[in-house]
Order: sequence, then structure tokens, then C-alpha cells
Amino acid sequence: MVGVNVNTASKHLLTYISGLGPALAQNIVNYRTENGPFKTRKELLKVPRMGEKAFEQCAGFLRIQNGKNPLDNSAVHPESYPVVEQMAKDLQCSVEELIQNKELKKKLKLEKYITPTVGMPTLLDIMEELDKPGRDPRQTIQVFSFDPDVKTIEDLKEGQVLPGIVTNITNFGCFVDIGIKENGLVHISELADRFITDPAQVVSIHQHVKVKVLSVDLGRKRVQLSMKGLNT
Repeated sequence: MVGVNVNTASKHLLTYISGLGPALAQNIVNYRTENGPFKTRKELLKVPRMGEKAFEQCAGFLRIQNGKNPLDNSAVHPESYPVVEQMAKDLQCSVEELIQNKELKKKLKLEKYITPTVGMPTLLDIMEELDKPGRDPRQTIQVFSFDPDVKTIEDLKEGQVLPGIVTNITNFGCFVDIGIKENGLVHISELADRFITDPAQVVSIHQHVKVKVLSVDLGRKRVQLSMKGLNT
């Protein structure tokens, strides 16, 4: 859904694309180095060992930004370009205008473009992509960081609320990394505001949580934590 910019992607990243192995990925990088950025998806067919089958598999995942054809920066597969071009022709506009103008797209009667090889699901996918070509559907990544003021167990104070990461789950609760050498324990009775019998009902390994410091035993290097009311 996101695709890969073929003009900036590394060999390693390209190997994840359907139809591309290490050798073909390296050939794409070599071609790019020798000839400059790809201007169209079709230019990929000039890459050594890029056959029709490999092109068919990979083309829809490779993006070309600011290329000659605006569809090259979308998830629309080259096989479907003629469909989009016909839509634009019927509306007496360019493909670029069709992408940019939602009102134009509303005038289309998709049933007209159904063929033995292009069904309504494909047409709906095309229209969705034309609405937001090159979009990134992934949610914004939440950057996690520990409290910068807490570096050792001596920095902890009762009542502090801190960010943490669940590192282990046991029958009696879970252990949480709060950025110091010692992991704190959240007893099963302190995991939630309701009664639970299995900690896995409310926490999972590597989950980001907020915890409150209940007690600190410096002598035994033990930290008791609570998650009650903090992770709704």
C-alpha cells in the first residue's frame, strides 16, 4: 500500500518487493547509478534480467515521484493505466487533472469500464488510489522515550508516574523497564482497576505503558509499581 521510491531505495529494501531478488535489486541500483533516476515505470524493463513477469510482479509496488506519468507515483498497476487513460479521455481531461479534481471523478460511471479482466473491485481500488495518489496509510509512529530524569533507582520517588515497557509477564503480574537497571514489578492486583485472573488479559510483551511508583526498596533493589487508572 505504501510502495517504495525506486530512485532512492537501497538494494536491501528493494529485495522485499515482490518479484525482486538480491540480483535484480542490485541491477536496479546499478542501472540507476549509471543512467540517473528512473523517469517512468516502463524504464524498469531496461534493467538487466528484468523480464515481463518480474515487472508485472514488482511494478505496482515501485513509485516514481515527479515522473512523466503521475500514475507512476500511485498504487495503480501499469496494466490498469489504459483504464484510467480512457476515463480521462471520456471526461476530456488529462490524467493529472482527473487525479486532482474530485468533481471530475464523481462524473464517472464505473460500470462502463468493467471488462473480462477488470472487475468492479479493481475499479474501486483505482478510484480510491486516484483520490490520494502516493498516500501513506500508516499511522504516525509514536516515539517512545524513558523519563530523562530517571537514570538510577536512587532517582525514583513514590508517586512518580513514568513511561515504561513490559519486559516479562508472570502469573503474579508483570515486570516493566522504566529506564534503569532494575525492572519494576506491577503485581496482578495493581494491573487494572478491575479484578483479573490473568495478567495477559491487560498487558503484552513490549507494550508501552504508564506506571506509578508505589515503593522503592534501595537495599534489595526492588521497585513496586502500579498501572491502575493510567492506561485507559
